[in-house]
Amino acid sequence: MDIANQLTESVGVIRFDGILLGEPADSKEFERQMSDLLGKKAKQIILDLSHVQRVNSTGLAILITAATLFTNSGGEKIALAGCNDFIKGALTVTKLEQFFNYFDSVELAMQEIQNMN
Repeated sequence: MDIANQLTESVGVIRFDGILLGEPADSKEFERQMSDLLGKKAKQIILDLSHVQRVNSTGLAILITAATLFTNSGGEKIALAGCNDFIKGALTVTKLEQFFNYFDSVELAMQEIQNMN
C-alpha cells in the first residue's frame, strides 16, 4: 500500500493506493503521514480511499486511529472520499460509519469543506 499526503490551504488529504488497506506496514506509515499533517496544522482531513478495493480489521483500526488522532487534536469528523461498497459495508457492519463524513470524491469533499468555512 502506498500512502501519501498533501496539504492544500488547511485541508490535508491522505491518499491510499493499493488493493488492501490493512497490511502490517500500513499502520506505521499512516500514523507518520497523519502526524505530518497535524504538525502542519491541518484543520480538516480527507482520507482518499478511491484506489483501495478492500479493507480488513487492521485497515478499520487505521481509520479509527485517524478519527481519534484528529478529534484529539481539536478536529471534527474525518472525511472519507471514494469509498466503494465493500468499504462502506465493512464500516456499516462494524457500526463505525458514524465517525466519518462520506463523499464520492476528494473534489466533492473539498467543495463541502470550503462551503462550511
